[in-house]
Amino acid sequence: MAFSKFSELFSPVSSRLSAPKASNIPYKQIGLPPIHGSIRGPTFAGLDKNTNLRPSSSLQDLSTYSQLDLEGGGVNPGSEQRSFFEIDNTGSSFLKEKAPPGITYGQKKWVRVICVLLCLFMFACLAFALQFLCSTWFSGQSKFYVVLDCGSTGTRAYVYQASVNHKKEGNLPIFLKSLPEGLQRAQNGRAYNRMETEPGFDKLVHNISGLHEAIEPLIQWAEKQIPKKSHKTTSLFLYATAGVRRLPNSESEWILDNAWSILRSSPFLCKKEWVKIITGMEEAYYGWIALNYHTGALGSIPKETYGALDLGGSSLQVTFEGEQIDHDDTSLKLSIGSVNHHLTAYSLAGYGLNDAFDKSVAHLLKQLPQITNEDLAGGNLEIKHPCLQTGYKEPYSCSRCTSIHQKDGSPPISGKNLSEGGKVGVLVKLVGAPNWEECSALAKVAVNLSEWSDHSPGIDCELQPCALASNLPRPIGQFYAMSGFYVVYRFFNLNTDAALDDVLEKGREFCGKSWDLARNSVVPQPFIEQYCFRAPYVVLLLREGLHITDSNVNVDSGSITWTLGVALYEAGKAFPIGGKILSYGLLRVKMNPFIFSAILFASLFILLCAVSCMGSWWMPKFFRRSYLPLFRHNSVPSMSVLNIPAPFRFQRWSPINTDLWPQNAQIGAIGIQNEKNLRGWKV
Repeated sequence: MAFSKFSELFSPVSSRLSAPKASNIPYKQIGLPPIHGSIRGPTFAGLDKNTNLRPSSSLQDLSTYSQLDLEGGGVNPGSEQRSFFEIDNTGSSFLKEKAPPGITYGQKKWVRVICVLLCLFMFACLAFALQFLCSTWFSGQSKFYVVLDCGSTGTRAYVYQASVNHKKEGNLPIFLKSLPEGLQRAQNGRAYNRMETEPGFDKLVHNISGLHEAIEPLIQWAEKQIPKKSHKTTSLFLYATAGVRRLPNSESEWILDNAWSILRSSPFLCKKEWVKIITGMEEAYYGWIALNYHTGALGSIPKETYGALDLGGSSLQVTFEGEQIDHDDTSLKLSIGSVNHHLTAYSLAGYGLNDAFDKSVAHLLKQLPQITNEDLAGGNLEIKHPCLQTGYKEPYSCSRCTSIHQKDGSPPISGKNLSEGGKVGVLVKLVGAPNWEECSALAKVAVNLSEWSDHSPGIDCELQPCALASNLPRPIGQFYAMSGFYVVYRFFNLNTDAALDDVLEKGREFCGKSWDLARNSVVPQPFIEQYCFRAPYVVLLLREGLHITDSNVNVDSGSITWTLGVALYEAGKAFPIGGKILSYGLLRVKMNPFIFSAILFASLFILLCAVSCMGSWWMPKFFRRSYLPLFRHNSVPSMSVLNIPAPFRFQRWSPINTDLWPQNAQIGAIGIQNEKNLRGWKV
């Protein structure tokens, strides 16, 4: 008896340790005779009719009990009496997994490969989406840029704040604004949100203290506009234009090297390659970007861009979009997403406001009777200027006068460093002799290229644009006149929608005043005396120099400069959603991260649904879990023992046809009765 109990205790353990593989013998379903007196099958003693339990469908058909006496609850005579838990090895698990009919092993293998590849692809998409979303969320922090514009009249500092365009303002994924916000007119009459120092860098050659005085106040002003915590990540750029561009190489290099030594000690991030001279074409390109970003036309479909006329102190930059015509020196290609812009850009040196006035003085000097260098030695030579008010009498250094040849063919007049700041020029004394008609004619001379170039003699401004050389394309389309044009409008208190004739009328009135009255009628600012000349000059430059009609030009509101294009270019490289600009590419088309995420997760859901609908037959074996039944076959040559699982161990169930429930209930009743009999024998 003790030995029997001991065997019962350890038989499940030995069965688990020695359990062999499942039998490959196909399952044979056998029938059982109906149970008399009950349609649904046998009833169980001790069970209430109202119980919620139902007969188990997890028991196997037992072929060895086909001869049981169902009425007596025992076994038929002659049948071998066995334990209920012992079964013939001819039985096979009815839950053996099989592929659906018609699907071969090779097809199953390919389906597995395809599903694995799909999972890998979806995982890669998910990783990309997470990286994209994280970079977008982390890039929500603003980035600041400081751009120093080193022109011929002075050095100006601009501060910009760039951020991701969450508000969907415009067609680009980056939003840029100028600091401080809102157009503020300073007490010195400046029209932009900027800080400016004078003179220009070209007048500070070998003047290290002058460079410090020109740069350090700009850095201090920029520090106040930017939060202190962002100083170390703020990019600082110094771009010199026409004023430094015309200096000899040795002098321009001295300027840039010493400016870099000053900027490197600032709290901002500045690299040596960010301190440089830009070409006139680059300046024009940046101005066009700034203008069309401001108007919302950059990257728009259909393309409706504006041409840019950026008037500085020394030069005029012209940029417009036209047909794809290849000009070696003037063609640019700008790509924004799928939109390509074919641009024409060039710079007209000597057509800036200050250089144009200098040309007028040089022309008047050339008209004087025979003069020599001795006459100019004391700087007392007087030149009557028709564009200066009565009572004006001030010294002036004429830089262009040094290249004037005398009428008798004598060498050019020599220039000296006579002006404040070290400007090279001829010192003369200008005397006001106002005459509006002569002033307008003098402005037309400054516009006509044939007066200043031997390569374009005798240009008639009525027949062709007299400010353009023969190899330059003529401007086409709608234009915005910026910078110097706006400064003239602002000086005369004109709205940007005022006609060009209004500028001429205001200029005539200003020229008619005495000098004392004229300079006291406006806010103190540099070059007040030159606005009598500037009024007819900007009008004639548009109408005759470029042949742009009044209906094709708009004057900018004063918030656009080429420096904004620099900041936009750098922001496009710095933000994760940005792209590379110069070849010239700019920014990628913006992508909504929420829509992207929704599409990705919807794809994952569809994939999972498709996999679940295919069933489990395609899955590799290591992904599967054993199903019921609990019997393991062929554990011994003739029989196997029930493998009892541990308590609370959950296993996957395979559904069984509910039509077998009555038969399974019969089997359950028979098994219970036989087990009672067996236990009785053992006792």
